[in-house]
Amino acid sequence: MVGRVGLGMRGRFSLRDDMVYSMPVHFSGRAFEPVAAEYGDMTCVRLSFETDPEVLLNYLPGCFELVEPRVDVQYASCRDVKWMSGGDYRLLQVTVPARYVGEREVITGDYALVVWEDKACPIIGGREEDGVPKLFAQIASERHVGDHWFTSAAYESCQFCSLDFWGGERISDEDLAGMNREGRVNLFGWRYIPNLGGPGGALSQPTLYPQRVSFRSAQRGMGLVSWTKIGFERHPVQWRIIDALADMPVLGWRGALMTWGSAVLEVGSSRAL
Repeated sequence: MVGRVGLGMRGRFSLRDDMVYSMPVHFSGRAFEPVAAEYGDMTCVRLSFETDPEVLLNYLPGCFELVEPRVDVQYASCRDVKWMSGGDYRLLQVTVPARYVGEREVITGDYALVVWEDKACPIIGGREEDGVPKLFAQIASERHVGDHWFTSAAYESCQFCSLDFWGGERISDEDLAGMNREGRVNLFGWRYIPNLGGPGGALSQPTLYPQRVSFRSAQRGMGLVSWTKIGFERHPVQWRIIDALADMPVLGWRGALMTWGSAVLEVGSSRAL
């Protein structure tokens, strides 16, 4: 009889409207605070190329305007991440300059086509909480021989992206100060949660994720990113994304930039547009 005690009794857990939850919700729940995620040490490489605007428009939702037919690819090694107890992770981000045109506001920023990261926690938080299209990949730490820096991204040990940077001119203190004055980043995304058991979305909305960056030093140079198509059998989930980036026309490379500094992700200010 002892083993049957409790059968048919209802659970006691319930969601509170004044709390913030993450899955699995029955273990979590916290008071909302307009927090900012501090990244104390970041090494980044950013390079850009011009492409066909007709191609880019296929990936930009209708509430956004394409500011420039340019693709920005950025590698970042994030260290001294406060919310990870000083931990670290790496990311590879692909964005296009865009302008959100809403009924009550117009905002210029960068629309994220895809962001790969190499740890689960930043992926889960950034996707559900901030609408950033994050996926998992193995991302190598930046290495260098002299002024040649390089890294790569892979899935199940199958490399699909390599990024190279050849350093050149150091950024002057005056130009660095100008970069810091313009350090705000409006990162756009699209938060989408599919319906269960059928087509359509339970939630589908454009998002804004404000960020601030600060630079200690930087240098200009030349960069190159290469995509390798890996096919359905090697990556059943992401192969269409990788193939689309590999097929994107490169009409000209812009300069590349390598920076060392810090960042603040304004998590408490992220919102639906």
